[in-house]
Amino acid sequence: MKSKLLLLLLLTTFLNAQTFQNNIEVANKNYHDLNISEPFLDGTQDYLVAGNLLDNTTNTIALKRIDQNGNVVWNKEYDSASFPNSRVFDVYSNIDLIFMTGSVDDGINGLKVFVARIDAQTGVLSDINYYDILSSSLQSVGYHITYTDSDADGDTVPDPGLLIAGTFGSCSPLVTNTTGCSLKEGFVMRLDFALNEIWTTEVETLITSNPIDYDFVNHITETSDGFFITGSATGQNPANNNWQQIVLAHKINFQGVMQWDNSYLFGNANDVSVDAYYDVNSNNIFMLANYSASHQFGVTVFDNSNGVMSAGQSWYVTNNDLDHYGFSLIESLADPNNLIVTGYDREETWSNSSNSFTGKTNVFVYEFVKATGAEVTKNYQYLVLNDEIVIDPYNFWDSQMPLIYYPDISFSYVDNTGVELNYFHIGYKNDDPSINFTNSNIFKTPVDKLNECDNLELNFIVNPISIQNNFNVGSGGGLTVTKVNFTMADNDITFVETDCEPVLAVNDEPINSGFIYPNPVSETLYFNISNVAAIKIYDSLGRVVKQNTAINNNSIHVENLTNGIYFIEINTNANQIQIFKFLKN
Repeated sequence: MKSKLLLLLLLTTFLNAQTFQNNIEVANKNYHDLNISEPFLDGTQDYLVAGNLLDNTTNTIALKRIDQNGNVVWNKEYDSASFPNSRVFDVYSNIDLIFMTGSVDDGINGLKVFVARIDAQTGVLSDINYYDILSSSLQSVGYHITYTDSDADGDTVPDPGLLIAGTFGSCSPLVTNTTGCSLKEGFVMRLDFALNEIWTTEVETLITSNPIDYDFVNHITETSDGFFITGSATGQNPANNNWQQIVLAHKINFQGVMQWDNSYLFGNANDVSVDAYYDVNSNNIFMLANYSASHQFGVTVFDNSNGVMSAGQSWYVTNNDLDHYGFSLIESLADPNNLIVTGYDREETWSNSSNSFTGKTNVFVYEFVKATGAEVTKNYQYLVLNDEIVIDPYNFWDSQMPLIYYPDISFSYVDNTGVELNYFHIGYKNDDPSINFTNSNIFKTPVDKLNECDNLELNFIVNPISIQNNFNVGSGGGLTVTKVNFTMADNDITFVETDCEPVLAVNDEPINSGFIYPNPVSETLYFNISNVAAIKIYDSLGRVVKQNTAINNNSIHVENLTNGIYFIEINTNANQIQIFKFLKN
């Protein structure tokens, strides 16, 4: 296990690579169901983190706006006396508006999907409604919200609005056994910006009776001609005739009408798709899924036009350390031919000379080649102390992996200047499980994906995938929806914000306290650092002007450089970096 401490303060003036690992704590509260939005389209580069604050008696919705340097712009808590068990599960940021979805409990018929509109500058809630789908006696939950300006009614005119994905039925959405549950289906609901419904489509396995029911939608990805839907459906395993959770791979058009379905069975119990990326150049859909049989994730590639799977591009991973599950699929900033899977490791343990540590729900990143799934460069897991301590229906690890809810946990972003390229991730941190409070942990990393504190280098084996499909998953409109307005209070949250503190693992080495000489330098620059593996020299504009991996006598010749200010980056065999500023004369 390796720790890489990035000494980038000297480089911020020319590399624009300001990173952080930021911990946000609310006293006596546990952060849960955390998800992160892509930046606002208002030029600020701010983004949102949404989640829920739980204690032993109450649930409240939490939302914070954060700038690119990790500073909290505002931090709000939303609650309602009429709906004390409200939960947010996804958030979308536009220019001056924020939209979020989740569930409220009406205390009579149970959970109802809600959608709220919020002022982006202040966090003040301006409108909130819940929706009865098909009947007021049915329950529902919204898991995903996104923006679209597609033609919702077929008149060829764009209709800016929202899409909500979730599940509804005659029992709690979290109940997978259908005893006493006559209806359980996924849904996609199309709204305008006034939060009025335009259409709602159901998604379900077309079977008459089965002992379980897993039909739900957890994510929507817009393509050139419709929406690709992920989640899970119910299917029967021909190997043992057992009913189980299968991967949902479903496509509808902009009016909510089914285009194709290629949902499939891979494993032995619980399979679920959780996110997708549409590649406009190839017209392919890259779908992220998790499999109970392998205890890992994989990517399946479909032709957007007809749903045909590309076997040569589809794969799943294995390694000796089980239970890495993908949550988000995002663009690679290093190469347009690559994508990145980010997710959570169920549990990791590590130690130093005197202590052992445990981190549940640690963020990991995996960069791969679109064409093959092959691993690209180094990939990491961020080692953060955490234990899932709240007993809650949406705990990630009550089962082997989450059965239903997979929030957005990452995004990739290029700043307004087009120079700074970063990844952002959301995770959890709990330094002391005995005090029973879990914090929100935000990571900002450069293109090399390294965090500022402790990490573990990961390596996966890529395997070809073999599937069974044709499970008759259908969709169609015709659902009646009734909007019900209600109110929520919004209040400022008091919080404590801290940076990470590294906990070096057994195989870690403290970073050298080396130095360079002479400075200024005319011909040869020497450095007092052991085990040097590679050197790069940058000019004042951040351009690499010299690099060397054949290091002799701990020195490098610089006589060919023009006079001026430079920065030298020295990387050791332990993958640790030191950076120094020098003057060439």
